[in-house]
Amino acid sequence: MWFCMALKTASLSLAFIALAGCANGPTINLDTKKPLKVDPVKVDLNMRVDVYQHPDATVQKRVAGVQPAATEDAQTRLRNRMGEVQVLKNNRIVGESRAGLLEIRNKPPGEFGEYVQRLVDTENKDRMAMMQDIAQKKNLPSEEVQRQQAELARNKAFSGEWIEVAQSDGTFAWKQKGM
Repeated sequence: MWFCMALKTASLSLAFIALAGCANGPTINLDTKKPLKVDPVKVDLNMRVDVYQHPDATVQKRVAGVQPAATEDAQTRLRNRMGEVQVLKNNRIVGESRAGLLEIRNKPPGEFGEYVQRLVDTENKDRMAMMQDIAQKKNLPSEEVQRQQAELARNKAFSGEWIEVAQSDGTFAWKQKGM
């Protein structure tokens, strides 16, 4: 029993030493209203440490200067919408087209169908903004960027998802990605 208590005390001591090493570390008050009884049978200690780093304004300005705000916003919206899009792909409602855009394969009726249409439209608008930005930065034709993005989407697609693939005769066909 004394070994467990010594181990806990050592762990706690290391944590305090680590915090003490911080130049501007916070002051932590560990006083208790009543002294702890030294009971070799049981000592419970629960601790939670949350560490946050808030960048200063100069860092934010440097990061903001890397990308135009519109492109950054489109990236954020695409990332935030990713889960909803994946649900639609998993349910075989939408697929990845040869143009690097989403396309509705089986539009549901009613309000849900309207929701799917709005989601696909906003997703494609943001994808086009991203592709135009890539084309401009790499000095490529937008069609080439769309082809590259479509290939990337096909490669990333999970088994069973709809993808538009090129046929040997130069046409395109919708297929579910194989295992």
